[in-house]
Amino acid sequence: MGKAHKHPPGKTTSSTKLENSNNTQAVNSPINTHRSQPKNFQKVSSSTKDLIKHMSMKAVLFLILCMAIRVIYTHSYEATLEHRQTNAQKPDVDTEAPMGIHDDNPTLCVQAGYTVVLPPTVFIGVLVRNKAHALPYFLHGLEMQDYLTKRVQLLFLADNSIDDSVNVISQWIDSVSERYHQVNLEIGGDYLAHSKMWSTEHYEHVALLRQRLLNAARKSWADFYLTIDADVILMNPGTLKHLIESAQNPGKIVSELRDPLPVISPLMNCTSSEFYSNFWGAMTETGYYARSDTYFDIQRRLVIGLFEVPMVHSIFLVNLRHKLSDNLRYFPPPFGYKGPLDDLIIFARSAQLSHVPFYLDNREFYGYLPAPVDESDVFGPGSPTEQWLRREVELFVHLRLEVLIDQEDSMRVLPSESLKDVAENHLPPRSKLGFDEVYYINLLRRKDRRAKMEYFLDQLGIAARHVVAVDGMLLTSENITKLGIKQLPGYADPYHKRALKFGEIGCFLSHYRLWREMEDRGYERIMILEDDVRFAPGFVRNLAGVLSEADTIKPDWELIYIGRKRMSKHEKRVPGTSNLAYPDYTYWTLGYLLKRSGARKLLAQDPLRRMVAVDEYLPIMFDRHPQKAWLEQFKPRNLVALSAEPLLVEPQRYTGEKHYVSDTEDSEVLSDK
Repeated sequence: MGKAHKHPPGKTTSSTKLENSNNTQAVNSPINTHRSQPKNFQKVSSSTKDLIKHMSMKAVLFLILCMAIRVIYTHSYEATLEHRQTNAQKPDVDTEAPMGIHDDNPTLCVQAGYTVVLPPTVFIGVLVRNKAHALPYFLHGLEMQDYLTKRVQLLFLADNSIDDSVNVISQWIDSVSERYHQVNLEIGGDYLAHSKMWSTEHYEHVALLRQRLLNAARKSWADFYLTIDADVILMNPGTLKHLIESAQNPGKIVSELRDPLPVISPLMNCTSSEFYSNFWGAMTETGYYARSDTYFDIQRRLVIGLFEVPMVHSIFLVNLRHKLSDNLRYFPPPFGYKGPLDDLIIFARSAQLSHVPFYLDNREFYGYLPAPVDESDVFGPGSPTEQWLRREVELFVHLRLEVLIDQEDSMRVLPSESLKDVAENHLPPRSKLGFDEVYYINLLRRKDRRAKMEYFLDQLGIAARHVVAVDGMLLTSENITKLGIKQLPGYADPYHKRALKFGEIGCFLSHYRLWREMEDRGYERIMILEDDVRFAPGFVRNLAGVLSEADTIKPDWELIYIGRKRMSKHEKRVPGTSNLAYPDYTYWTLGYLLKRSGARKLLAQDPLRRMVAVDEYLPIMFDRHPQKAWLEQFKPRNLVALSAEPLLVEPQRYTGEKHYVSDTEDSEVLSDK
């Protein structure tokens, strides 16, 4: 791997063999340690004595010269080593290119006495198929690893891709190959014509490719082999170093683990599922998934540490210096194996039969992986591969959005600097999705929420207009009186039993102004979003499906909820549809679609003169409110309302959750003024 390991242990070079062959006679000859004087020994002449004396003086001078050179060399070496140790202790302040450690200078290596110890060599194997949408972000995760890149070798195996995966990898290799010990891309032939997705032939082909990567790692004489899927996103720069240190010295973590670990995997977070992860808690003897009492405690980090598990996948590190690692394989299956032909299960079963334990480390946050595609969710025209790829792209976009919420914008899934153009080209062009206008309402003081929404809209390809919300914190009694706002007689918040808050008045006014603008500008249909929404996977596609069904089956619709809190379990689906329901009493106005006729009905009731919270007003207008006394004060209540089912947006945070903020509840109550 690295320059210090040009020749693998256990092998000799041609020069070494040649030297040994030249010395064979000396080695095999007996050595006489008690030499006797030859019988023909004669006295040495005086001239010969002078010659010997002269030669002895030369030898002494030569010896003195050698000693002087040695002293100078030793002093120079110690000075150089001291300089290297000093440099190694300096913090890394380079913030311009956090691309891993790619300096050839060994001062970045670990010091052990007077010996410079290079970090272990690592072989990274990546199987790539139709991952052009994820590769810019995946490769950035590799680049950011805090590890000496000259000790890292990468091999990409790419085949059967219908997208631009090969070109993306090639572009990246051209920009970074000099930093690493070696980076190779091998492109396979066209196997698609001979195999259906997820057939026996498909699984066998994948298993053979994974075995090929493992074999290549062994032949490279690397110390460790990291196998990682091309859509796993590393967010922790210390992941690789942390795994290696844990594998080498597990006793520092768990005192009972005295020997090095053969296989270790970092726990990865999944954004699209609260249940999915990159390990199994239990496994049957035939290789199938089994329930485990400890799975959720580990997956949700309710317990922290190193845990022995029967299966890890997507990313794990194999300690190739561990003698048991030689027994691991993807293909062929172990003798007598009767389980499913699945590369990961075969690998896990080979480990079980050879008593090779797998360990999962959940002590730190490492990054994310997308949820697997469900066959029932694939869509669109074309081959099964094309349909599958569309869903993978949707899930990966959703991953990027969820990370922003999960990390409160403290970190984002970013592309490699060398692939920014590729990442941007994969983003859909912004459009209004067939609406006259798309609005998102945002308080001017909530700049963090605006930044998130702009990122979401950019990733989804939605051209939305930022609308500055009416801030209840800035409203005064004078403002409210001037606007002619009066609370509905008898109104009280259903939960808190109080009057309107200034924040709720500001929220109502924000929506009201958009209804008024729609009417004034003659818009036929608009979409209104609040700034704290969480988009469901495939939002744009599913929104189009909802609209298509509504326009076809219920063309007289006037309002469609796409995000709300259902308050009834007895809602009915719209006959003949698969994505629409008739809403009952509902909380929240996270997102909804509105037609011009609907806006007219909402405005016609003069709601500022008898105001309720906006999410109470909408159910009143489609006659689904439990407070009959409120209903009777509004006539007619004939708004034609539908709801997307399932919903397309939900709140980013719920009451009581970390980072939850309410801009309505934290304001003053109207009756207090």
